[in-house]
Amino acid sequence: MKKFSLLILLLALSAVLAACNTTIEEQRDKTLEEVEAVFNADPERANEEAQDLEFHIPYFAEVAEEADHNIVIEKSNETYVLFHHLNEEAGQDAIYTMTEASSEEWLVNETFEANDQFGYVLLRQIDEEEYELVTGVNHVKVTTVTDLQNIADNAEWMMETARSAQWK
Repeated sequence: MKKFSLLILLLALSAVLAACNTTIEEQRDKTLEEVEAVFNADPERANEEAQDLEFHIPYFAEVAEEADHNIVIEKSNETYVLFHHLNEEAGQDAIYTMTEASSEEWLVNETFEANDQFGYVLLRQIDEEEYELVTGVNHVKVTTVTDLQNIADNAEWMMETARSAQWK
């Protein structure tokens, strides 16, 4: 009976570990699917305001700090930076163009356009276990450093936040 219980425990543990194991390809595909869906959906209603911007953040996130054109958001012991700079003369893709040019090593570099909106997602590996993730819409971008398991989940709410941003 002890051997049977041990076998059941090992099988359950194996199933849990297999479910937690993900690849960059899986996260990439899931990220692209979720970010594009959020970009094409109606924006979330603003529940936060800082500086001259109104935007939506998840209920478990909070604005931690504000500086010129930057809003630091904290969620689950992770830090995110919302950068905003309304410069209509530069075009809707100006922030994307400058961010994209900062590295040649993007694992994900996808753009979306619809209804006079320009959106994007960028992802690059910065060390063995961490990735820089950037989502943006028009003159707003949200950036963080995250681990492999959280790329898609972070990308989804980051795009929701960028998509919801409106100037007061």
